[in-house]
Parts: sequence; C-alpha cells; structure tokens
Amino acid sequence: MIMLLPTQGAIADSDVAAIHEIGALTVTAQKREESGQRIPESLTVLNEMGLSDAGITDMSGLSAHIPNLEFYNFGSRRHSMTFMRGIKSLHVGEPATGYYVDGVNYSKSYMFDFPLFDVERIEVLRGPQGTLYGRNTMAGVISVHTRKPDNETGAALHTMVGSENIKEIRGHVRAPLIQDRLFIGLAGLFSDRDGYMDNTVPGRGDDGRHMEGRAGRAKLRFVPTPAWDITLTMEAQNHDEGAFPFRRTERNSFVTKGVLRADKPYRYSHDFAGSAENSLWGVSLNAVCDTPQVRITSISAYYDYDDKERIDSDFSPLDMTQMALRLREQTFSQELRFASQESAGSVEWVAGVSGFRLNNRRTTTTDYRPGMAGHPNNPFGLETGSRQLDADGIDEGAALFGQITFPLQKRIRMTLGLRYEYEKADMKTVLRDAPRSGPAVESGTEMMDNDFSAILPKISLSCHPVPEQTFYLTVSRAHRSGGFNTSATGGNPYDEEYSWVYETGSKSRFLNGRITLNLAAFYMDIRDEQITLFDPSENRAYIENAGQSHRMGVEAEIHWEPARGLLLMAAGSVLEARYDRYSDPVAQTDYKGNRVMGVPDYTFSLASQYRCPLWGKWGFFGRAELAGTGNRYFDDANTVKATPHALVNLRLGIEGDHLDLYLWARNVFDRHYILFENVKNGVAEDGEPLSFGVSLACRF
Repeated sequence: MIMLLPTQGAIADSDVAAIHEIGALTVTAQKREESGQRIPESLTVLNEMGLSDAGITDMSGLSAHIPNLEFYNFGSRRHSMTFMRGIKSLHVGEPATGYYVDGVNYSKSYMFDFPLFDVERIEVLRGPQGTLYGRNTMAGVISVHTRKPDNETGAALHTMVGSENIKEIRGHVRAPLIQDRLFIGLAGLFSDRDGYMDNTVPGRGDDGRHMEGRAGRAKLRFVPTPAWDITLTMEAQNHDEGAFPFRRTERNSFVTKGVLRADKPYRYSHDFAGSAENSLWGVSLNAVCDTPQVRITSISAYYDYDDKERIDSDFSPLDMTQMALRLREQTFSQELRFASQESAGSVEWVAGVSGFRLNNRRTTTTDYRPGMAGHPNNPFGLETGSRQLDADGIDEGAALFGQITFPLQKRIRMTLGLRYEYEKADMKTVLRDAPRSGPAVESGTEMMDNDFSAILPKISLSCHPVPEQTFYLTVSRAHRSGGFNTSATGGNPYDEEYSWVYETGSKSRFLNGRITLNLAAFYMDIRDEQITLFDPSENRAYIENAGQSHRMGVEAEIHWEPARGLLLMAAGSVLEARYDRYSDPVAQTDYKGNRVMGVPDYTFSLASQYRCPLWGKWGFFGRAELAGTGNRYFDDANTVKATPHALVNLRLGIEGDHLDLYLWARNVFDRHYILFENVKNGVAEDGEPLSFGVSLACRF
C-alpha cells in the first residue's frame, strides 16, 4: 500500500482537491528506484505526512498500521519483541526482521525501538528478503529513510504536552551551504514522561515505564557533479527509563505458595526500582555515482550500542535477587552495489557485495541478597554474594548477491535472484563468583565457535494487464543466523533457521487512483526453528533448534478517497501459525499442532480522515482510528490466552501555512490489555492506558 501525501500542513481553497493523492510512490525496497505498486512483494509505504497524520513516532505506533506487524515494548527498550507474519524477533537471539535506517542495518532487535524523527518515508516489506538483504530477514524488512538536505531552506519545531506529564520537543533545520553543491541538515528531539505502572512499595523511586530521552542527527551532503551524491550522517541517542515493572499474576510462584498476592493491573510491588539506560551513536557514508547505464552505491557505517540495566529480578517486595546487565555492541558494515538505470532498457538488475564485523561484550551480574540465604537456587548456600558472567563475541560475515528482472511477454515479467553468504562467530565466556565473605573466584571459562553459510534463491512472476494492476507469484528462501547461549552452567551454540515462502498477490488502483486495493496470500515453511525457552532457576531465556512450523495467512489493505478531503483506510490480516514439530526438552511435552506463542490470529486497523478549508489559509483536520488484535497465547503449551482487544485513537486540529495545532487521545476508552506475560515466571506488564494531550507544529 502506497500513501502519497503533502509535506506541508497548509490548506488553501485551491489545494483541497489534491490534499490526498494515493499513488505509486518511487521506493528503493529492492535496492533500486522503482514504483512501489509494480514490485512483486507485499509492501506498505508511509511518507512524512502519512506518519504525521497518524501520529506515528515509534515502532509501537508503526505496527498498529501495518498488517501482520506487531511490536511489544515489554520490560525495557532492549527487551522489546517484534513479530512480522508471526515470526518473532527477541533480544536473546538473532532477529527475523531486518531493520534499516538510510540503508544501514541495525543488527539486533533491541535497536528497533529508538524514536522515529525527521523521517521522509518508511517502507515495510513483508515476507522473506534473503536475496537482497541476506541474514535475519526471514519475516521481512523495515526500511526507514530520513530527510536529505537540499537547496530548500527550512526549519520546523514540534512540541507536545500531555497526560502522565508528557513533554516532547522535535525540530529540524535544513539549508544549502553552497548552492547546488553542499547542504546541511540538523534534527533532534527531547522527550520526557512519567510512568503509568505504580510501584506499591513506598519510597522505591519513580513509577515504572517513566522515560527520558534525547536524540540528534546531522547530515552533510555534497554534490560535486551531477553524477555524484555523497552524504555523511552522524547521529546519537540516549534514553533512560523505568524498566521491568512486572506485576505478579496468579501463576507466580510466590502467589501459588501463598507467600504474596497477585498484583492488580497497573500495580506492581518491587523493593528495588528497575532502570535501563541505552545509547546509540554512529556515523555512515553513503556515496552514489550515476553513469548512463549503471548506478553505483556504497554504504559504509560504524555504530556503537551501549545498554545498562539493573532490575529487581525476583519481581517482589522481598530482598532476594537483583540483576545488572551491561551490553556493548560495535558494528562495522559495508555494502557496494550496482544497479541498472531506469532508462537503460527493459531489463532491470542489481548486484553487489556486502560484509560486516560485530563485536559484542555482555556482562550479567546476579546479586544474591539476604532473602536468598539458604535458598536452593543460591550458589553461595547460606551466604550471599554475586555471580558475574562475561561473554565476549566476534561475528563477521560477507555476502555476494544479484537479482534480475526481464520481460517474458509484453505484460509478464520474471525476477530471478540469488545470494550466497558466509558467517563466522566466536564466543568466550568467563564465570566469576564473589561471596560476601571472600574474594572473587573465576569458576569457569568456555570457548565456543560456529560458522554458517547459506544459498538464498528467489523466483517471481508478475503480470501487468493494465498500468494500474499487478498480479504476482513469488517463491523465495531466507534464513536466520545461529548464535550462542550463555549460562552459569555452561553455554551451547544453536544453528541457523531456514524458511521457504510461497506468496501470491495483487495490487490495483481504480477510479483514477481514488481507490487502491492490495491483497496477498502466503504459506511459509520453517525448518530448524529457533525456539525461545526459559530457565526459571537462572531467570534467563535461551534458544534451541527444537521446532518446525508453518505460517499461512492473508493480508489486505485498501485506501479510498470517496470525496474531496475524505480518506478511508483499512488494513488487516488473518494468520495461522502452528508447530508441525516441537518437543520441549525441559517440560518433556510435545507441542505439535499448538499455536505459536505470541502470534495473534488476526489484526486490523480502520481509519477515517478528513481535511477541509475553514477560513482564509486555515483548515480543519480530523482523524479517528480503531486498531485491533485477536487471540494470542503467552506460552507454547497454549494454556494462557490473551483476549482480543481494540483501541480507539483520535486526532483533531487546525492547520495553516506555518502553524498547526492538534488535540489527540490514544486508547480513548481506557481499554485494559496485557502487553505480554512470562508464564513460567508468572509476571506480566500491562499496555498503556488512556493518554491525551496537545501538539503544536511551527514551520519556518
């Protein structure tokens, strides 16, 4: 689904007829410029104004508007979970969804939840993208494109205040330094809000889920000749939040043993206030050279991610255990590709090479407090102390890829693609025990290594009976990299996960582009599935290649402009995600035929949006949304089920040439729902309640 919307909020009488045009935007989803409606893939594109109209500023907001995309900020920003077409990406392993910002890969899912600011458009490709994007794109790719500076001088400032003491300022400025040659762009944000989870233990810090963040991005663009376009990007972000405000459910061991009661919704009782601080900074260089026949693109990047967390890991008012995490990840990546020019003929192609090196250091410290003295899970017996596990890893790989599209007949085109990639990973772990009454002792060292290689083909047929219609059939393969589990009792590697997908779909526009209808149906077969298990004795998740499963579903998106200024939108998906083979080695239970944990059986979003002139250069804007999620289970045994829920969002405002004012509300009817529950630990976190506020945007 492609939305083409204006980049200014101003309304004039002569502009109303063209205020919303739904059309074929030019995108780079297949690493070359082309019309999104002609790509034989399930693709949704939101541009700058579309994101603004929907109030999308982060991954949670984005997922509510994309079929078969769910995102849950559960516990902390690092701990968030992403599901695309029912395939999960968790912080403990490799992601299944690729996330790119200006062509640079954010390598792990705990980097997905940084705020979206100064964004030009977002392209969401659903389905395996192994041929062009490679490892860890089994479910699809989210590609964020931020604004480039050019000859136009402009600036904007957006402020927002709201309930829970929400305060946010976003702004940007762009200008030419040398006309037609050198340009600069600066963008930044500051945000702050109180938490909505109330810790009932007195004097234990701020409420859970409070957040404070800041981010900035600078771009320097150099166009020495018409053939060259070089952009240097530098960015940095830092965010601090109240982490892991988990409340006890009736399945918590303290509750089942009668020691403590279950917590009420939006209440939790911890004797220690959890916190998380994560930061990201990086620099990238994007160089494009155009020749008459070929476009050459080089993307070089270095990114540094740092995370510090400390939590009450017994999730109770008892002084038993606390856990501290320090994670640092440094990534260097390089891609060089060659693509045919649009004017080069009927054959379109792209080819390239890529490589990366990732250094990862993780330190996990569990502090056994006085309440654990004599507990069977306390390695210090009757004493107290701390256990520290250091894990240092290096992961590096390279790939060679190519894709070609050519006509078979006048209206039928075939796409063939192939990728080969190789990856090598090493990990060293060191375990240290430090009892309160003595010196620290190194109690274990382990070395692990693994290597992976994959051949990822793709074949697609597309038919274009008329310019406004595309029908396609695609078969492709993708894989998720393997990795390492680290544990106080010893680590072990896990292997790659592979999938084949079979997809068919159609993209159509009717009534001179006033109606756009996109449909897709798919079947995905997943082998050697990486199953996430949980060890309550160490309070940690780990991964085993224990399963085989399938995903089968349909997706639909429709945009309709029935009258001038009125836009109706609907998107939805129905999905079956079941295990075909999976035996839990810990519980010794066969889950064959069960639904996959965390995957809803349907999702939908409905929106109605209206713009019209009021007086002079002022206009009215109104938008109402209904977003729903179906049944899903919180465990592989399918014993704990989340009931369906739907949330209503509203946005009303007046818009002018240089000033916009909006009133907004999310979860208008204050619908309670559970983000996620860790069933084995018996802890859960509630979704955000009603929030409301006012936003002001100024353009200069």
